[in-house]
Amino acid sequence: MGQQQLLLLVLSTVIVGLATVAGIQAFSENQQQATQDALVQRAISIGSDVLSAHNEPSQFGGVDLTNGPSKSKIATAAGYDSSTPPADGAGDGASCTIGTTIGNPTLITCATDGSISNDSSTEAQFVEVGINPNTGNVTVTKINGNTVTSTSSV
Repeated sequence: MGQQQLLLLVLSTVIVGLATVAGIQAFSENQQQATQDALVQRAISIGSDVLSAHNEPSQFGGVDLTNGPSKSKIATAAGYDSSTPPADGAGDGASCTIGTTIGNPTLITCATDGSISNDSSTEAQFVEVGINPNTGNVTVTKINGNTVTSTSSV
């Protein structure tokens, strides 16, 4: 082979290698964002179910969040088998925790590793959603340990 052909072969190999690395990095970042979006969506969904259960009369299976019911009572009223429902779409082992009402708001926390540590030093992603039965709002309060400054209510 000529020197020019070898140079083109090496150059094309380098370009393909860089494109592959960039593609892998973009995939990884998009996967992390998709996981975070799934956690947020699941936490808001559970929060909406809990708020709906609060708005339901107790005769029909509703629960009054302002009286500090247990986690299991909140979960049952919202239609969940336990107070730690899975976080579908966020990976294996991801789950959420329904917190009890101690003041306002009631907290729903979802994490990718199943434990709710609120520790931003770990690789696990987590989301915290607050439910305020007085205003009827379900708002995202924290994402990966960072306080969310602008939230939207459901």
